[in-house]
Amino acid sequence: MRTLVTLGLGALAMYLLDPQHGRGRRTFVRDRLARARRFVSRRTSGAPDLSYRQYVASTETPPSAQHLGR
Repeated sequence: MRTLVTLGLGALAMYLLDPQHGRGRRTFVRDRLARARRFVSRRTSGAPDLSYRQYVASTETPPSAQHLGR
């Protein structure tokens, strides 16, 4: 498994660091990552405190289970 990961990373490095076409490939990857970042930020902008709400919801004890803690 480690060998496959190493080979994959080496192939990726060769692909992106190619002297003839690497600059265009790196630009393409950078643009796609920026697009994905904008997409995610637009999708999550309506719920900036979602993680806090999830935390509070997970720590509240439902009324039907309060008697179990005694």
